[in-house]
This record gives sequence, C-alpha cells and structure tokens, in this order.
Amino acid sequence: MKKLIFLISVAASLAPCTVATARAQDSKLTVAQDESSTEKSIEQYLKTKHDMVIIEKNLSPDDLYLELPMKGGTTPAYKITIDTQPLNHKDDRVSERGIRIQGYTGVKVPDAKLEAVQKVINELNRDKVFSAIYVDKDGEIILDWTLNILEPGLDAEYVYDALAREDGLWRTLYPRVIAALQ
Repeated sequence: MKKLIFLISVAASLAPCTVATARAQDSKLTVAQDESSTEKSIEQYLKTKHDMVIIEKNLSPDDLYLELPMKGGTTPAYKITIDTQPLNHKDDRVSERGIRIQGYTGVKVPDAKLEAVQKVINELNRDKVFSAIYVDKDGEIILDWTLNILEPGLDAEYVYDALAREDGLWRTLYPRVIAALQ
C-alpha cells in the first residue's frame, strides 16, 4: 500500500511538469525537410496566439511564404513576409533552416534623395543590434531579419518577437526617412 501511495504522489507531482512541457513543445519550430511546413506552423502559431491576419502566397506548388498586412498607424500601411530556406545540410538532410522576415515598407526613395536616406538608415543599423535595413534595387526601403532553427528547435514566439522588432524599427525610422526625403 505504501508503494502505491508513493507512486500516486510521484505521478501527481510530475503531472504539472508534463503539461508544461507539452505546451512548450506545441510552439517549438523544428528543422523541416520540406519548403512549407515551417511556414504553416508559424502561421498557425501567429493566428492562434496573436490573432494575426496572414495570407499564404505560393512560390511553387510545394513552397509558400506568408504575407502579413501591417496597418501602419504612425506609418503608412505596409507588409511583412515570412519565408524559410535551408541553410545547412548534414547527411543529405536539412540540419538548419533560416526564417527570413522582411518588411516591405512601400516607401520608394528617389535617386536624388538616396544618399540622405542611406545615411539615416546606416545610423539606425549601427545603433540597433542585428538590424538590416536597406534600399533595394527598385528604391524601396526594406527591413530584413533572419532567425535560425537548429536541430534542438526554436520557440515560435521568437518569430513574433522579430515581427514586433521590425515594426518598432520602422516606426522609429519612418519619421527620419520622411525628413530626409524633404
């Protein structure tokens, strides 16, 4: 009888740990071998946890990326895209996958103002760790952030965090860009 009571008490004490572990694993992104399951996991997480609007866009029948329309508020509306790609292989399998989060601001920089805007962008890039903001070949200001999924996995909340960081960077940068465009 003592053994039974002991086993029941051990099982009861472990139950909360099991539930917490399961919840943590539910939001864990793992290294996928295909080109769409990670995006679908991110989409499900962002919709469920953060009630975000997400549009699936197909690059090919087997590859998709996610598009998130951003309302703007203090900036004009813009969009953020999320796409993954293999970064490293081991034994013919993907061992590392990158998540690329890009903010397409819709703000075009005319050639005459390019130098002034690049100066503002470069100042922010120097001040913010891991930010990559640039003017693309079509003159649009792009925000770019990359996360890596290694074999142990990555908590999906890091994707949301990167989205929030990009949005914050754009809100910081936008007034400076407008001033440089004057």
